[in-house]
Amino acid sequence: MHLLEILNPVAPQRAMQSALQPNPRPKSLDGKTVGLVWSGTHGGDVALKTAGEELQKRFKNVRVNFYTGGNYPNPPHILKQAGEECDVVIGATAD
Repeated sequence: MHLLEILNPVAPQRAMQSALQPNPRPKSLDGKTVGLVWSGTHGGDVALKTAGEELQKRFKNVRVNFYTGGNYPNPPHILKQAGEECDVVIGATAD
């Protein structure tokens, strides 16, 4: 009798191996601080600033903090700072 070993030819996605589960969404952004984290790529700052302006129009007393590490990926201390100072964080790379 022969043993037949079956292998899965599909490799796991590299990004999924280190992906974190997102935190639960707040019911509202009223009175919250939103962190906008930009990696420095072209256009990401424009997209994030526009998102921040729209959030301030839509929700009451939203504060927006802008963070940049100047390169992709953002340095861990920038991400840590944003996470500590903000209730919600939005990241963008654009291009």
